Amino acid sequence: MVGTRWKKVVRRCLGEMHRELKITFTPVPTGKRWVFIVGCYNSGTTLLSEILSTHPLISGLTTEGQFLTDQFPSDHILGLPRMWVRREDLYRLTEKDEGPDVARIKKEWGMRLDLSKTILLEKSPPNGARTRWLQKHFEDAHFIAIIRNPYAAIEGISRKAEPQHLKDGWPLQDCARQWVRSNEVIEEDSHYLDRFMWTRYEDIVEKTTAELARILRFTGIEERWNFDPQKPFAVHERNEPIKNMNMQSLRRLSREDLEIINGIAGKHINHFGYEVISEPLLRVAS
Repeated sequence: MVGTRWKKVVRRCLGEMHRELKITFTPVPTGKRWVFIVGCYNSGTTLLSEILSTHPLISGLTTEGQFLTDQFPSDHILGLPRMWVRREDLYRLTEKDEGPDVARIKKEWGMRLDLSKTILLEKSPPNGARTRWLQKHFEDAHFIAIIRNPYAAIEGISRKAEPQHLKDGWPLQDCARQWVRSNEVIEEDSHYLDRFMWTRYEDIVEKTTAELARILRFTGIEERWNFDPQKPFAVHERNEPIKNMNMQSLRRLSREDLEIINGIAGKHINHFGYEVISEPLLRVAS
């Protein structure tokens, strides 16, 4: 009928019913070790997740867990792509908070995981703001926090986020605040976690074999893994072997960009073990 959307509405309703049926008949995963990869956006969480998901004892979700459940706020749906810092109140959870339906989350993730595997892997950058809550509700939870050169991470957020309500994207100041706050919260909450480790993007891409061995030992996997560091991985817009992409991002930053980043993140850059950059590198086309 003119002026109605019956086909669209019916299709959406049937999709929701099908999803609820799958959730209904999916068992709540038990007796598993949950491993959560957390970190600021554009810090290598996807790359690390893709790598670890190829291990024969690990089953990883095909996309971020935040997009596969209706129990956590989705940054994209809220108009906050790669920018949860603007509404930290919606994302920050500790063991004292109630709200999300734990059984439903486990089912929503579990129906997309291979439950015959020993380790279940999830990665969502916003989960860095709720590690304490996750530890309370997910058995044997392990947390791997990844950090990356701040200039590369901040430039990537600015370039990739694409908030639809802002023509020129997020201001660089906000991107710098997102890097600072992401790592601040993770560090603050790590003191409450029983099983937590830091890793660096730079170590994963430059010392791949050694760093992966260290990460696997942390997760409880002692067996030797013959991982091929030359294997191509599809990460966002690229499909190529593992390599350090920092320099491409750094070369896109002007002197003014560096001043903005340093003004907001300067002391945090040193605190997390990186060097402050004041002079721009040779620029490349975006």
